[in-house]
Amino acid sequence: MTVQVVGGRYELIRQVGAGGMGQVYEGFDRNLKRRIAVKVTHANLDTDPEWTKRFLREAEVMATVSHPGTPAIYDAGTTEESTPRPFLVMEFVDGVTFDDLLARRGPLPVGAVAALGAQVAAVLAATHRHRIYHRDLKPSNLMLCDNGTVKVLDFGLAVALDSGLSRYTTTGQTIGTPAFMAPEQIESRDVTPQTDLYALGLIVHEMLTGERVFTGDNAYTVWSQQVSAVAPDIRAERPETPSDMAGLIMCMLEKKPESRPAGAKIVHSVLIRHAAGLGDLVDDVDSPARMYAAAVSASASGAGAVSAGTPVETVQVAYSSSPTPVPTDDLSRGDLHRAVERARRLADESRYHPAIRHLKTVVDAAVPVLGARDADVVDARVALAGLRYESDSYAEAADLYRVLIDDLTSERGPYDDQVMFCQRRFAECILHLGKKADAVDRLIRLRGQMEARHGASDRRVVELAEVIADIQR
Repeated sequence: MTVQVVGGRYELIRQVGAGGMGQVYEGFDRNLKRRIAVKVTHANLDTDPEWTKRFLREAEVMATVSHPGTPAIYDAGTTEESTPRPFLVMEFVDGVTFDDLLARRGPLPVGAVAALGAQVAAVLAATHRHRIYHRDLKPSNLMLCDNGTVKVLDFGLAVALDSGLSRYTTTGQTIGTPAFMAPEQIESRDVTPQTDLYALGLIVHEMLTGERVFTGDNAYTVWSQQVSAVAPDIRAERPETPSDMAGLIMCMLEKKPESRPAGAKIVHSVLIRHAAGLGDLVDDVDSPARMYAAAVSASASGAGAVSAGTPVETVQVAYSSSPTPVPTDDLSRGDLHRAVERARRLADESRYHPAIRHLKTVVDAAVPVLGARDADVVDARVALAGLRYESDSYAEAADLYRVLIDDLTSERGPYDDQVMFCQRRFAECILHLGKKADAVDRLIRLRGQMEARHGASDRRVVELAEVIADIQR
């Protein structure tokens, strides 16, 4: 039997999964002699001429997310066929899916559910920072490994679904699984971090009860329930669920995204309080991975404690039977976006001081909530630095760009477009401050990075070379 090989080195051994976007194979890397997972997209998805380019770009973005809860991405490319198809090479993950776990065990202990849910929330916190949303989170995409770690699967294909793709693929299947789709997905509205949190709420609810939250004879029935039906009160099913955890779950299942927790960090902070050992759910209780995790845990300030620096307040979440306080925060991504827009309007009127003051206030509030390296916060920080630059406050702008370069380079690497933009702006700031030689040196190094990233003939590289020549005259 002829073995199919992609990328000149990856053998496709057997199909282990399939979905609306493509097939997943167990594979073997001939060069490194290791088992891998290879995801190959459906042939009829390439009707969009930008599909392959977008898929590979998103795979590149996903590869920047280094987290123990996501399978490592090893490679990406296109198949050697008459109609080439994009493929993704990833770490092969062994374990049991949450689906299989529930089928075998039924409802799980509260402490185990909290521990599993907290791991998933930690993964989402990492990916949401890069604006990578799973969009198809469900029990079959969550793998409990023998060492007790949870891997969130199928990010690699989900991230390729941007706003340019319809909710229906050319295969006729929906992008998402009805039982775990948020109302905004069903209604073709914008996907946000809260979309994934809704799905996680459904999963946590199911792990506690052993039953799907919304069911029906067909997809349309389930969709209708997701949009309009109230989820069963979790404490009616599992009265021993701690009140804050129960309130969190019901908050995650709110129909409006803005009524759900502001981010995965909030979800994690509640679930981790009640996390307990997984007991006989895992086989390798003395695994090195668990030893490592225990050491990391010990270095944190108090197991399960919420950091004193986390600005968390309690609000009353209105659902049918319990006014349980649910941790949330008073700043949303929408507030951040509106602050950037308002600052831009003020700057367009040459009102730089109020623009800078307003945006700085919101950025300062957003950093401890969402994190300094969250993609939306980074955009706002770049906008704030830009306002400083436009208002001729070059020293202040340079300070902001320097910190941004450090933060983003450690997170994304030196060839990220936003990193290189900040490098150029920093060089322009110090040029205005009279440091010509230093500025030119930085721009020359930046040109080398851009050439490596985009190619020597790229218009941005050519334009920068002309700028450098003008400065040197």
